[in-house]
Amino acid sequence: MAGESNFIDFSRPFVDACKNIFSTMVMCNLEAQKPTIKSDSQSRGDITAVIGLSGDLEKDGKKTPYKAMLVLAFPYETYFKVASAMLGETYTTYHPDIHDLGGEVVNMIMGNAKRDLKTLGYSSNMAIPSLIEGKGHSIKYPAGTTVVLIPFESAHGPLFMELCYATNVE
Repeated sequence: MAGESNFIDFSRPFVDACKNIFSTMVMCNLEAQKPTIKSDSQSRGDITAVIGLSGDLEKDGKKTPYKAMLVLAFPYETYFKVASAMLGETYTTYHPDIHDLGGEVVNMIMGNAKRDLKTLGYSSNMAIPSLIEGKGHSIKYPAGTTVVLIPFESAHGPLFMELCYATNVE
Protein backbone atom coordinates (compact mmCIF):
# COMPACT_ATOMS: atom_id res chain seq x y z
CA MET A 1 0.00 0.00 0.00
CA ALA A 2 1.43 3.40 -0.98
CA GLY A 3 2.24 5.52 2.04
CA GLU A 4 1.77 2.54 4.38
CA SER A 5 4.05 3.94 7.11
CA ASN A 6 2.13 7.23 6.91
CA PHE A 7 -1.12 5.30 7.16
CA ILE A 8 -0.06 3.54 10.36
CA ASP A 9 0.92 6.87 11.94
CA PHE A 10 -2.28 8.43 10.58
CA SER A 11 -4.59 5.70 11.92
CA ARG A 12 -3.23 5.51 15.48
CA PRO A 13 -4.90 8.80 16.63
CA PHE A 14 -8.29 7.50 15.44
CA VAL A 15 -7.98 4.20 17.32
CA ASP A 16 -6.82 6.03 20.46
CA ALA A 17 -9.60 8.64 20.13
CA CYS A 18 -12.26 5.94 19.64
CA LYS A 19 -11.10 4.12 22.79
CA ASN A 20 -11.04 7.43 24.71
CA ILE A 21 -14.53 8.53 23.56
CA PHE A 22 -16.05 5.15 24.43
CA SER A 23 -14.32 5.11 27.81
CA THR A 24 -15.50 8.61 28.78
CA MET A 25 -18.84 9.02 26.97
CA VAL A 26 -20.17 5.45 26.84
CA MET A 27 -18.45 4.18 30.02
CA CYS A 28 -17.24 1.18 28.05
CA ASN A 29 -13.78 -0.09 27.11
CA LEU A 30 -13.00 -1.06 23.53
CA GLU A 31 -10.64 -3.86 22.60
CA ALA A 32 -9.19 -3.42 19.10
CA GLN A 33 -9.02 -6.61 17.05
CA LYS A 34 -6.71 -7.39 14.13
CA PRO A 35 -7.03 -4.86 11.29
CA THR A 36 -7.56 -6.09 7.74
CA ILE A 37 -7.70 -4.51 4.28
CA LYS A 38 -11.33 -4.27 3.21
CA SER A 39 -12.07 -5.59 -0.28
CA ASP A 40 -15.75 -4.63 -0.63
CA SER A 41 -17.99 -1.62 0.01
CA GLN A 42 -20.55 -3.38 2.23
CA SER A 43 -20.91 -1.96 5.75
CA ARG A 44 -20.23 -4.38 8.60
CA GLY A 45 -23.01 -2.71 10.58
CA ASP A 46 -26.67 -1.76 10.28
CA ILE A 47 -26.02 1.87 11.25
CA THR A 48 -22.95 3.57 9.81
CA ALA A 49 -21.60 7.01 10.66
CA VAL A 50 -19.28 8.58 8.09
CA ILE A 51 -17.10 11.70 8.19
CA GLY A 52 -14.56 12.95 5.67
CA LEU A 53 -11.28 14.72 6.27
CA SER A 54 -8.79 16.45 3.99
CA GLY A 55 -5.81 18.73 4.26
CA ASP A 56 -2.04 18.67 3.91
CA LEU A 57 0.70 16.60 5.44
CA GLU A 58 3.71 18.82 6.06
CA LYS A 59 6.92 16.83 6.30
CA ASP A 60 10.49 18.02 5.77
CA GLY A 61 9.20 21.42 4.62
CA LYS A 62 7.06 19.89 1.88
CA LYS A 63 3.23 19.90 1.86
CA THR A 64 1.43 16.89 0.42
CA PRO A 65 -2.36 16.96 0.08
CA TYR A 66 -4.32 14.05 1.54
CA LYS A 67 -7.90 12.89 1.85
CA ALA A 68 -9.36 10.47 4.34
CA MET A 69 -12.61 9.08 5.66
CA LEU A 70 -13.58 7.72 9.07
CA VAL A 71 -16.42 5.20 9.19
CA LEU A 72 -17.92 3.72 12.35
CA ALA A 73 -20.37 0.87 11.75
CA PHE A 74 -22.62 -0.58 14.45
CA PRO A 75 -24.87 -3.64 14.42
CA TYR A 76 -28.33 -2.51 15.60
CA GLU A 77 -27.95 -4.17 19.01
CA THR A 78 -24.62 -2.42 19.71
CA TYR A 79 -25.97 0.96 18.56
CA PHE A 80 -29.01 0.67 20.85
CA LYS A 81 -26.82 -0.21 23.84
CA VAL A 82 -24.39 2.65 23.10
CA ALA A 83 -27.31 5.08 22.71
CA SER A 84 -28.85 3.84 25.95
CA ALA A 85 -25.56 4.29 27.82
CA MET A 86 -24.92 7.77 26.42
CA LEU A 87 -28.45 9.14 26.75
CA GLY A 88 -29.60 7.44 29.95
CA GLU A 89 -32.69 5.96 28.27
CA THR A 90 -33.35 2.40 27.12
CA TYR A 91 -33.49 1.91 23.35
CA THR A 92 -34.30 -1.46 21.80
CA THR A 93 -35.42 -0.26 18.35
CA TYR A 94 -34.31 2.43 15.93
CA HIS A 95 -35.85 5.73 16.96
CA PRO A 96 -35.53 9.33 15.64
CA ASP A 97 -34.11 10.39 19.04
CA ILE A 98 -30.96 8.35 18.39
CA HIS A 99 -30.54 9.07 14.68
CA ASP A 100 -27.79 11.68 15.14
CA LEU A 101 -25.91 9.81 17.84
CA GLY A 102 -23.55 7.98 15.45
CA GLY A 103 -22.66 11.26 13.75
CA GLU A 104 -21.94 12.85 17.12
CA VAL A 105 -19.67 9.94 18.06
CA VAL A 106 -17.60 10.14 14.83
CA ASN A 107 -17.46 13.91 15.23
CA MET A 108 -16.00 13.51 18.75
CA ILE A 109 -13.53 10.87 17.53
CA MET A 110 -12.48 13.09 14.62
CA GLY A 111 -12.09 16.10 16.93
CA ASN A 112 -9.87 14.11 19.30
CA ALA A 113 -7.82 12.58 16.47
CA LYS A 114 -7.38 15.97 14.78
CA ARG A 115 -5.39 17.26 17.78
CA ASP A 116 -2.96 14.33 17.56
CA LEU A 117 -2.78 14.53 13.76
CA LYS A 118 -1.67 18.16 14.04
CA THR A 119 1.39 17.07 16.06
CA LEU A 120 2.24 14.65 13.20
CA GLY A 121 2.15 17.49 10.63
CA TYR A 122 -1.40 17.11 9.33
CA SER A 123 -3.67 20.08 8.74
CA SER A 124 -7.29 18.92 8.82
CA ASN A 125 -10.56 20.10 7.35
CA MET A 126 -13.51 18.04 8.59
CA ALA A 127 -16.71 17.45 6.67
CA ILE A 128 -20.14 17.20 8.29
CA PRO A 129 -20.88 13.66 9.49
CA SER A 130 -23.63 11.64 7.87
CA LEU A 131 -25.48 8.50 8.93
CA ILE A 132 -26.66 5.52 6.90
CA GLU A 133 -29.23 3.19 8.46
CA GLY A 134 -30.45 -0.18 7.18
CA LYS A 135 -29.26 -3.74 6.77
CA GLY A 136 -26.88 -4.48 3.90
CA HIS A 137 -26.03 -0.91 2.89
CA SER A 138 -22.81 0.00 1.12
CA ILE A 139 -20.35 2.84 1.56
CA LYS A 140 -18.83 5.01 -1.17
CA TYR A 141 -15.14 5.48 -0.42
CA PRO A 142 -13.02 8.26 -1.95
CA ALA A 143 -11.33 7.15 -5.18
CA GLY A 144 -7.78 5.91 -4.83
CA THR A 145 -7.99 5.04 -1.15
CA THR A 146 -7.31 1.74 0.57
CA VAL A 147 -9.77 0.90 3.35
CA VAL A 148 -8.55 -0.63 6.59
CA LEU A 149 -11.17 -2.34 8.76
CA ILE A 150 -10.50 -2.33 12.52
CA PRO A 151 -13.02 -4.40 14.48
CA PHE A 152 -13.59 -3.56 18.14
CA GLU A 153 -15.14 -5.68 20.89
CA SER A 154 -16.95 -4.04 23.79
CA ALA A 155 -19.35 -4.84 26.61
CA HIS A 156 -22.07 -3.40 24.36
CA GLY A 157 -21.16 -5.64 21.43
CA PRO A 158 -18.97 -5.36 18.34
CA LEU A 159 -18.41 -2.25 16.26
CA PHE A 160 -16.24 -1.60 13.23
CA MET A 161 -13.99 1.32 12.40
CA GLU A 162 -12.94 1.83 8.82
CA LEU A 163 -10.28 4.29 7.78
CA CYS A 164 -9.23 5.17 4.31
CA TYR A 165 -6.42 7.53 3.44
CA ALA A 166 -4.60 8.71 0.32
CA THR A 167 -1.90 11.31 -0.31
CA ASN A 168 -1.04 13.30 -3.42
CA VAL A 169 -4.68 13.98 -4.21
CA GLU A 170 -6.14 17.08 -5.79
